[in-house]
Amino acid sequence: MANIDDNIRGKKLFKEGSSKQFASKGSDGEYTVSKEISDDLSSLTDISEVYNDDGLYQYNRFALRQIEDIRQDVEDLHAFIKDAFGKDSSSAASQGAKGNTGAQGPKGDTGATGATGPQGATGATGPAGADGKDGSNASVSGFSGSKSVGKETWTFENGLLNSVKK
Repeated sequence: MANIDDNIRGKKLFKEGSSKQFASKGSDGEYTVSKEISDDLSSLTDISEVYNDDGLYQYNRFALRQIEDIRQDVEDLHAFIKDAFGKDSSSAASQGAKGNTGAQGPKGDTGATGATGPQGATGATGPAGADGKDGSNASVSGFSGSKSVGKETWTFENGLLNSVKK
């Protein structure tokens, strides 16, 4: 994330090269000047000499006007960016609240019911199971007597199955 400073500061229009080097524009678009020119320009702190010397002023007045226009534009941009985003981009002031969602449209018609598929064929009846063996001693809660179950007769004594006869 980036931060923006509270004030506008001048940016260099050149970079320092070697001693006695001729000024030249590099492939990066920056101008490189000799160390001597760089030191001289860096030492300048007061532009009043240009304003006070009529020859210098007349020679530089158009450039001074253009520089003032650029300075005002940069100041306006700086104020706009600070107002729109704040000084710290990680907590930008332009991050507004999430807006309401739009209204939902009417619900569409329900589609037609699909046709019922055909019923499957009934499977064949399975074979009959084998007859069970004669059993004995099954408990039927104290019952004594005989019961017919299909072709069999079951005899109980004191709740126990005593015999099964075919």
